[in-house]
Amino acid sequence: MRKITAYFLLGFVVMLVFTYVMGLYDDAFKRSYYTGVWYKDIPASLKYYVLWVLPYWWLAILVGTIILGFLLYVIHLGIEKLK
Repeated sequence: MRKITAYFLLGFVVMLVFTYVMGLYDDAFKRSYYTGVWYKDIPASLKYYVLWVLPYWWLAILVGTIILGFLLYVIHLGIEKLK
């Protein structure tokens, strides 16, 4: 049970990073929050992610986490059976 929890956590982190990176390429971020100065863009990107990406993509993140968690766990079980 502990390994599957680790795979779900890994899937959650992957989905958060994926949606964060995809949010950086969004036109709304570039129009509203992008300044071109790196030390101002980091807090602005986090603000955009929390205020705009997470409220609209939370369900996709959870579904992706479940799918990735089960997929990684099944791959783990398959590798264990091959050993």
